[in-house]
Formats: sequence, structure tokens, C-alpha cells
Amino acid sequence: MMPNRLDTHVDGSGECAGIRAQLGIYVFAAITPADRATVVRHLATCLGCRDELVGLAALPGLLIRPTAVAAAFCDDLNFAPEQVLLDRTLVTISLQRRRRRRRAALAATALAAAAVAGWATYLAVPPAPGPAESGTVLEAERIGGVTVLTDAAGYTLYWFAPDTATRSDCAARCARSWPPVTGPVLASPGVNGAIGAITRPGGSVQATYDGHPLYTASADTAPGQARGNGVFSDGGIWHVMTVSGALPAAGPPASGPPSGERHRPAQMPCRPIRLPTV
Repeated sequence: MMPNRLDTHVDGSGECAGIRAQLGIYVFAAITPADRATVVRHLATCLGCRDELVGLAALPGLLIRPTAVAAAFCDDLNFAPEQVLLDRTLVTISLQRRRRRRRAALAATALAAAAVAGWATYLAVPPAPGPAESGTVLEAERIGGVTVLTDAAGYTLYWFAPDTATRSDCAARCARSWPPVTGPVLASPGVNGAIGAITRPGGSVQATYDGHPLYTASADTAPGQARGNGVFSDGGIWHVMTVSGALPAAGPPASGPPSGERHRPAQMPCRPIRLPTV
């Protein structure tokens, strides 16, 4: 027999703890006939316990015994017509679970297919060319009577006197006025100097020629110009990079004063101010 607290609950104590403790045993059909009758009578009047019983029956391991759950809704052990409704409910729950698993499997398959397609596209399409492949070629051009180094677009290349073979002293505002040439680069026929590269403070790669980091000049607005040659700017003198590596003659504008200070523009003469007479 079931404990007294179960019978007391059926008599109207309002506590379902005793009944719910027996639901698992009831679903597995391991309950005694007397306790089974008590559980069935209680389930006929308690909607909460019936819902809990349906939830237990919906578990994957308990779906194999829908007839045991159907017995909770009838007073006859031969099972009433309510069994059909309960069986449909359990079948619906099972189908919903299967649909959710199927949708999850389809989503996983779609993601895997997209990943495979992405890798296939990546392997089929070659990567974007780097600086050496995108036309960054050092050319030899005759400008102002001197054979100088230019980029593929014909813009003159420069080197900065304070630089070393492994370090650039032009950064921040200086690099905006004198953009570094991104390395690595290729040499066209006639460019016989040593080509190399250094790593700038920010991690980018800058091309070098005969040990000089290379730059362009923002002052040059068209190919064939050399407005940056001999300019004193950002703490040093800038020179065009000759193909031979020789130091070119300084062209206009001239270099800054020997003291190391920047060139100051000439002051305009002051015009005398004539005061009105009283």
C-alpha cells in the first residue's frame, strides 16, 4: 500500500507531493494495484499532476509506454476513449522533438556547405597581389639632366639624410608629407642598385635602395617632377634617389640654413602709417 500521506492528499489536504513521488513508479508500471487506483483517482481531479505526468511521458525513454499514461485519465483498467486523445498528445510531442532535431541537422548541414563553398572559392581565386605583384616597380627616368629612380607611375623617389640602412626617421606628420614606398619592390632593367626593405615602427614594410629607405614627395603633383630635391624638412635634407646612388646636385628650393633650423620666409617690408593731423 501507499503511505498514509498519499491517501490524506486524496482526501483533500491540497498537497500533491505524495502523488508526484509515485508518478515515476506509475509510468514504469511498477506500482501496486491499490496505489495505482489511488493515483488514478487523484489524477482525475488534479490538472497539475496530470500535466506533470504528461511531461514525464514525453521524455525520450518513457515514450515507449503511452498506455500507462492513458490509464490515468480513466477509472476503468480497460482504458477509456481518453486514451486516444492522450496518445495523440504524446505522438505530437514526439513529432515536434523530431522536427526540431531535423531542423537543427539541416542548419548544421547548411553551415558546413557554406564553409566548404567559402574555402573552395578562396582556393579557386588567387589572393590579391602584394606590392611586388601590383606594379610597384622601380624605374629609371631622366629628370633635370639626372637619371633618377621613380615608381611605376613615374613619380620621383627620394631618400632622407637622417635615415640609416635599417631605420627610418620619418614618421607621423613627416610620413604624410613624404609617403614611404611600400616594399618589397621589383627593379626594371637598368636599375642595378641593391634593393631591400626595412620594417617601420608601425610594422609596415618600406623599400630601400642602396641602403636608403625610399619615399615619394607630396609636393610632386605629376610624374617627372623633383620638387623635393634639396629641401630641408622635418630635421634633415631630402635628395632624389639617383640610379647610380650618387648624391645629386641640390635643386630649387635650396636646402635649409646650416644651423639646422627650418627656413623662414622673408618678412615683407612695413609700410609707414600716416597719422591724421589734428
